[in-house]
Amino acid sequence: MTLVISREERQFIYGWFNAMLARELSDEQLNALQAGEFDDFFAYLSELGFAEQVAKFQAEVTACRQLEFPRLELAADFAQLFLLEGNLSAIPYASAYLEGEALAKNLAEMDRLLGEFGLQVNRESKEPSDHLCVYLALFDRLLAEKPLETQQQFLQNQLMSWLPAWFAKAKTVKTNTGVYFALLRLFEEVLLKEQR
Repeated sequence: MTLVISREERQFIYGWFNAMLARELSDEQLNALQAGEFDDFFAYLSELGFAEQVAKFQAEVTACRQLEFPRLELAADFAQLFLLEGNLSAIPYASAYLEGEALAKNLAEMDRLLGEFGLQVNRESKEPSDHLCVYLALFDRLLAEKPLETQQQFLQNQLMSWLPAWFAKAKTVKTNTGVYFALLRLFEEVLLKEQR
């Protein structure tokens, strides 16, 4: 991984993306973003080379203040982007972008890692093991407990085997605001820089 950051910093970055993409933004999250509670984090990401993407995300969050019901607009965007049928949305599941042997291999490795860490999919959320947030939760465990080489293999083989297609699909979905597009662009750039 080419981002020269500590294990804890990497965990925080990916944990933040997981929190932002796990479900639609809550009032608390939106208020925190608009009140500047993440400004230090955004400054840090800017120092790492993501100033353009951070500025775009912050501008889109700020633009939401002009909306009559910003959280409802963002909830609609989240649904449009991630929750509708796969032909209409960029659903965040590996099985929507991989098929055949590539999918079987990816899912088998996810099952192996879930078992190794004694994790199971949350029965309340009913998310399958190929949901992006399950990948990010596993990546968090790898960041905490495994060597850099194992982390890099997971990033390359498990995430980057399907995330480029997911990002591309998301760019084709029409939304009312640019918040999630800017967030996904930032996420994509972080992942790409990890691979350089």
